[in-house]
Amino acid sequence: MTTSNEISGRAHLSGLVVQARDIHGGLHHHAAPQPLPTPHQLPRLTPHFVNRTAETSSLDEARQAGSCLVVITGLVGVGKTALATRWLSSTAEADRPELYAELSGQAGPGRPEDVLQPWLRAFGIDRPPAGLRELSALWRSVTAARPVSVLLDNVREADQVPPLLPAGTTNMTVVTSRRLLWELAVDGAATLPLGPLAPDSSIALLARFTGEERIAAEPEAAALLANGCAHLPLPLVLAGARLKSRPERGLAAAAAVLVHPHSEDTARMAISAGLTETYDSLGAAGQYVYRSLALLPVGAVDPDMVSAACRLERDDAERLLDVLADEQLLTPCTSYVGPGPRYRMAAAVHDHALALAQRVDGADERQRLVGRLCEWMLAIATQAQRLLTPAQATLRNQLPDRADAPPIFHDSRGAMTWLEEHESDLPAVLEAAVAGGADEVTWMLVDAFWPLFLRRHPYALWIQAHEVAVAAARRTGNSAAVRQMLLSGAIGLSSAGRLEDALTQYGEARQAAQADGDVRDEGQALLGIGACHHDGGRPSQAEPYLTQAVAVWTSCGYRRGVALATVLVGEISLARGEQAEALDRFAAAHSVLAGIGDSYDAARALALQGHTRVLLGDLDAGVTELQGALAVFAAASSTRWQARTLELLGGAYQRRGSEHSALDCFRQAAELLEVIRPEEAERLRRLENGP
Repeated sequence: MTTSNEISGRAHLSGLVVQARDIHGGLHHHAAPQPLPTPHQLPRLTPHFVNRTAETSSLDEARQAGSCLVVITGLVGVGKTALATRWLSSTAEADRPELYAELSGQAGPGRPEDVLQPWLRAFGIDRPPAGLRELSALWRSVTAARPVSVLLDNVREADQVPPLLPAGTTNMTVVTSRRLLWELAVDGAATLPLGPLAPDSSIALLARFTGEERIAAEPEAAALLANGCAHLPLPLVLAGARLKSRPERGLAAAAAVLVHPHSEDTARMAISAGLTETYDSLGAAGQYVYRSLALLPVGAVDPDMVSAACRLERDDAERLLDVLADEQLLTPCTSYVGPGPRYRMAAAVHDHALALAQRVDGADERQRLVGRLCEWMLAIATQAQRLLTPAQATLRNQLPDRADAPPIFHDSRGAMTWLEEHESDLPAVLEAAVAGGADEVTWMLVDAFWPLFLRRHPYALWIQAHEVAVAAARRTGNSAAVRQMLLSGAIGLSSAGRLEDALTQYGEARQAAQADGDVRDEGQALLGIGACHHDGGRPSQAEPYLTQAVAVWTSCGYRRGVALATVLVGEISLARGEQAEALDRFAAAHSVLAGIGDSYDAARALALQGHTRVLLGDLDAGVTELQGALAVFAAASSTRWQARTLELLGGAYQRRGSEHSALDCFRQAAELLEVIRPEEAERLRRLENGP
């Protein structure tokens, strides 16, 4: 039997071929294409992931609200990619494609077309088109009916994102960036700013490497180490890994190396590298402002401040701050209630900017910058003082040279808000002014903050600031300034209950006033000495000093001083049960103080006048006057006198039989005194709780 096999024609065969007899013609036979695996390109889940519960909930809420695009922003090393990867992995079905692209680029932002081509090949499209428009259109066609999860990591420019967005409403794209990428709101993006870990979470992350025992053995060093890592996951992981490899090394030694300003520790270098990359991308003006902000001895900055310190037009200062915020180098102060935006620098960013400033900017320029900040603070604080307590601003008629600035508020509320916002800045600003040899600015700045001391009673700051101011005034040789600072500081000592220290300081001020022949300051010292004796329960010793104060001030025609002394004499009369005499004194003082426009001290006299009327049985008139005084103190944000008037008003309501209103007054008074006078707050709570 004869057999033959023949293949002819244009046959193109591959793979396994079985021939049965003759095959002729243009047959083309190819093996079936091998199926491609479902893309799962997300980075490996980090094993060192702690907390982020609130942030994960925010991402869940964004998805539930229908968002298909989320932007996670934050500093380098804050854990943006780790959070995005974990969240996408936990919310995707097993067979759902996961695409990933790193878009930072070594020579510039990554091109979308360089991302789309391998993505499309992963879906079996061997020859994707070359142009971005065609690539993006094909990508949307591929994903229109197939849900995918996409992570676009380290995006540098907002316009990198839209061509990479999949189609369909069941897809989810997460973008991470050091910039805010606010432009993506046009594409419906939800934004999640990612901050550093909480201190306890930072410690927990370190413990993953060191073990709980080493943390428990050196808790303070562990806290210092976490703080040195700026509570950022990346440097914390690096520091923890190094400690794990060296079990004999103490946490204190590791922390000391990390917080050293010239340390080359890998954790510190990890923070610095990313910040330097961002800094290098800024223009020259942005780089200057970035360095300058680290030199300013304040907790937060605003366009007016930066305009003055950096000698910029206000619009330019606002624009550059916005650029720095967009680059995640500044964080907006969301709790600020004043005009315009305010920003803070994270600790890691501050250290980086400070190191740059010390390397790039000369010592003289750095000092001039800080000096301009101090002069601006003085100018604005003086504007506040003239609005709030014009009677106090009598010592000087003009600011030092250069210490001027456009007003940033136009009413008392705005002035008080500004002083309160800068209360925590005052110690560091004073220290900087002293270091720069600006003694005149130093004592004037303390004097200008008088409304804050008078109405908010921050006793520790009041006393500390005046100690600095007295020393600065002495160095200038300005005896009037020395007396003013001694007297203002003594009021703070007395208000804080340090009566003996206050008496000593009043005595020094009195001697200085007598030596210089200044009868007004002598009267102020006499009034203060009398007040200390009165507050100390020694009315018989107080009266002679008050009588002398009235005589001294009457001789020089200082009606306000006479009225202030009269208020205190009235309180002594009231304590003795001489209610009618006290009422006359309060009424006389109120008339004078109201007549000269001193509404705050007039309200003090009015409150005591109303209280005396209540004691005399004229309840309606007394309550009306107390309510009027309370309104003034509330508008002035006067903590102590609000509380005192509320207590007096509560007593009046009790006499009326309005127990509910009385208890409400006691409660409000206790809340006001909780911080500055906790023992008085406790006494009022006992009144609030009833017998």
